[in-house]
Amino acid sequence: MKNSSKNIPIIISIILSIAVIALGVLFFLQHKDLQEKTQELSSVTAEMEFEKQQSVEEFEQIAHEYENFYINTSNDSLLKLIDNEKQKVQQLLQELKTVKATNTRRIGELKKELSTVRGVLKSYVEKVDSLNALNQNLQKENYQVRQQYEQTAKELEQKAAEAAELDKKVSMAAILEASNINISLLNEKGQPTKSLRKTASFEICFDILRNITAERGKKMVYMRITDYKEELMTLPGQNTFNFEGNQIEFSGKKEIEYGGEAVHVCIYYPIQEKLTTGTYSIAIFMEGNLIGSKSFAIK
Repeated sequence: MKNSSKNIPIIISIILSIAVIALGVLFFLQHKDLQEKTQELSSVTAEMEFEKQQSVEEFEQIAHEYENFYINTSNDSLLKLIDNEKQKVQQLLQELKTVKATNTRRIGELKKELSTVRGVLKSYVEKVDSLNALNQNLQKENYQVRQQYEQTAKELEQKAAEAAELDKKVSMAAILEASNINISLLNEKGQPTKSLRKTASFEICFDILRNITAERGKKMVYMRITDYKEELMTLPGQNTFNFEGNQIEFSGKKEIEYGGEAVHVCIYYPIQEKLTTGTYSIAIFMEGNLIGSKSFAIK
């Protein structure tokens, strides 16, 4: 009995030692497990923070791209929509920066919203590009049409100039010409005379040459005689005709029938003035054109 009583403290000591050792081992194992879980949690947190930072950087890049993107469009409604989406990107990005990395649910929602906004912005930009491409095509087509119009207008102008030149040539070709102009002095009996004192009238004869392009029909021939002082010799009355837009006086006239062949014409001028020796000039007109002229020395 005494030996048993002596062994009890020893047994208790052994049990306590074993308990202490067991508790120590348990504490060690729990501490080790806690460290592992803490490390694992730190690793997960770091990974979450890394993913969040990647998301922030990604959407900062998106925001930067669209903020500096030059939208070349005159569509005010579209520009307003794009500006609204840009503001949404900035707001979502700001919230993404401030949200805790462990709030994965909100981060996921923000990423989803940012992706949606990015898609909307992309669609708007594509629409602008499409409109710009269409506008460029229209401008190109408009330029081509304008070039074609200018070319056509230039060709028409050239054709009109050629036609005008041709008309001018035809008109010039149609102008009649007087040739072989001669003046004779006639006495009161209508007989030729060389005496100025006996001269009662001038006989001016000439040929209107053949011209197949000239208009046929009745035509009026006008004659002007100027004396040695270059003064017009004319009869009393309203004796004028149109020449180069002005009404000028004539000395005599005669209506003829012109058929395209040469015509011999004589016009008489009864002397009203006192004749003096000198140089006299004769000019023949038809249809508003000077068709011939000649000067004569009368002695």
